[in-house]
Amino acid sequence: MTEQHQEFLDAGAEVIALVRDTLEAAQTYLREHDIPFPCMVDPEHKVYDLYEVKSKLMSLGQRPALFVIDRDGIVRYACLGWQQWEIPSNDEVLEVCRSIHCGAGAAA
Repeated sequence: MTEQHQEFLDAGAEVIALVRDTLEAAQTYLREHDIPFPCMVDPEHKVYDLYEVKSKLMSLGQRPALFVIDRDGIVRYACLGWQQWEIPSNDEVLEVCRSIHCGAGAAA
């Protein structure tokens, strides 16, 4: 998403990452990498639990998930995988964002 961040903005989307780590660890990572979008930390797993993103041994920790939520708070697209490689391509997610933006607007 980092490389295509501007394309997401152009599609009417805002990218927000959620990490299950401490604030200090997330800040260290963000300083070391040029992440152009906001990152929220969820060390107590509250947001993950709201979206039923469970941590499983089979996925070697936190299961990867991606949601597209419109401006009304409606989940328009959801992908919950077991491994990181199961997350859809940026192009696929961009198409979803563009289709929502043409209609009512989106946040990713």
